Amino acid sequence: MLTNATWCDGVCRGVGLPTRWSADAWSTARRSPAGYPDAVTLRRGLAVGTVLAGVEDGPGCSVKDSFTDLDLAPAGFAVLFEARWIRRPAPTSASPPTLSWTEVRAAGELAAWCRRLDVPPLPPVLLAQEGLHVFAADEVGAGFVLSRTGPVVGVAYAVPGTADPAALWADLVGLARRRHPGADLVGYERGADLEHARAAGFAVTGSLRVWMR
Repeated sequence: MLTNATWCDGVCRGVGLPTRWSADAWSTARRSPAGYPDAVTLRRGLAVGTVLAGVEDGPGCSVKDSFTDLDLAPAGFAVLFEARWIRRPAPTSASPPTLSWTEVRAAGELAAWCRRLDVPPLPPVLLAQEGLHVFAADEVGAGFVLSRTGPVVGVAYAVPGTADPAALWADLVGLARRRHPGADLVGYERGADLEHARAAGFAVTGSLRVWMR
């Protein structure tokens, strides 16, 4: 969850929002962009008041409960979705990519990438972040993001488009090995995407729940 919180922090700071880190949680004191939480818990057993103290409460407020141990219903929140944290040991080998991948490097390309994959807009400043790579396979509308945080690489927005999801995940693992050799891969998925990730060697390491008011 630390890698995911770091990704959320980069997105929020990229659009000019103030953010705060503590041993308990990451948070932003103003409403986060669409598709991103206002807080991410970083340890178990937090009091609801501790989590909500750092956010702009009210309609649209959302919290990523990284351990599914919060009950925010009495505070007016409902569960938006549940998912599973996943991790894959650093790949030691990789086959040549099945799809034709390019890296997104310009602001206009990033905006088009977000529209094509139907994901929330990403601030262009992220493209200058060390260890971050945005990949696109335009002919099939596929893409994904790799973001290095310390010894691990976070995986986000793995969208197969019209391609075989197995090809997407296999290529993702291979490109991660080439860009970040020796690094484990982490992220979270749910539903069919979770099953595709598991088929590519990812294991479930925990569960999370997103609450929204």
